[in-house]
Amino acid sequence: MAAPRVLVVDDEPNVVKSCTRMLQLAGFEAHGVTSGTEAISLYKENRFDLVLVDLKMPDTDGLAVLRALREYDPSASVLIFTAYGTKESVVEALRLGAREFLEKPLDAKRLVDTIQRLLAQGNSAAVRGNLRSMSLPSIIQINCTEQNQARLRVRRGGEEASVFFADGNVVHAEMDSKTGEEVVYELLAWSDGEFELEMGVPAPQRTITTSWSGLLLEGMRRLDEQAAARREEEILPQVEQEKEVKRMAAKKRSERIAEALKELLEGSSDIEGGALVSIDGLVLSANVPIQGLDETLVGAAAAAIFGLSRRSVQQLSRGEFHQTLIQGEEGNIIVTAVDPQNVFVGITPAEINLGMAFYEARQVAQKLAEILKS
Repeated sequence: MAAPRVLVVDDEPNVVKSCTRMLQLAGFEAHGVTSGTEAISLYKENRFDLVLVDLKMPDTDGLAVLRALREYDPSASVLIFTAYGTKESVVEALRLGAREFLEKPLDAKRLVDTIQRLLAQGNSAAVRGNLRSMSLPSIIQINCTEQNQARLRVRRGGEEASVFFADGNVVHAEMDSKTGEEVVYELLAWSDGEFELEMGVPAPQRTITTSWSGLLLEGMRRLDEQAAARREEEILPQVEQEKEVKRMAAKKRSERIAEALKELLEGSSDIEGGALVSIDGLVLSANVPIQGLDETLVGAAAAAIFGLSRRSVQQLSRGEFHQTLIQGEEGNIIVTAVDPQNVFVGITPAEINLGMAFYEARQVAQKLAEILKS
């Protein structure tokens, strides 16, 4: 019995050489050419049982070879080599009658097994490929616009599903115990998986009435929603983390302010109470361990003293307000600017070293300003 004749067509000489060598070792009569035009002429001179052709070639590409061979010999069996980024060409190749699609780089065992299977099937109407090369929406569109009656089997890992076409629409789909539209919507999310398209297979039942275009539109809408949900799931933890960082930063800042006031009182022999107050009288932090003295009153007094002092230095053209002293019989109030929005107010006894108290007030005001900037 004569060995099956196989023609390999690829513009890369190394690919042609390796493929023909593999096929010859497997028992085929293999011939190789690097030109689409040469392949068409050679086929017309010497019929081949199977033609392997690359889609992307510089002169006469794979589609032109496929079209010419099928016009010359409608029974011609053509296997297409595909690569990433050639889905549109693969779709057209399916329309033109390609038998199977294999992705580059070629695996020797798979190539030989595929050729043996195709030759054993003869002119079977089944077409095989991978969803990486031809997406499910493309397969649905082709079979519905061509009014094909067909069954599409799709396998991915341990999962398998079937989709049936008739009268220009998808009429039935099944996967495990599920049937109908939901199966199609689930399959539309598959970007990988082996498929087999067999013509002339009737649907066992009709479970889908939505048009094929409606199925694709709804499927794409669901995929968009799922993608948005995934993005939200990815972003939400990051947002929460940023919020937590800000909360921790705010908490840490308040703790540092309280610590600065505590250190002042512990290290000073003159200042017995202190507070950080906004210029509108809001007490941001206070350490006033003086019996009968309310923190709210401290804030109100500090705001009033600051307001009067600032207006006074401005009216007398003395520049920006820095520090002021209010003296009473029982003690003193020192108000020192921290930044344009906040002041430090220090409470002291009557008999103190005012120079040291002023210095300590300025030092703690500077420290508080640094904390507020952080």
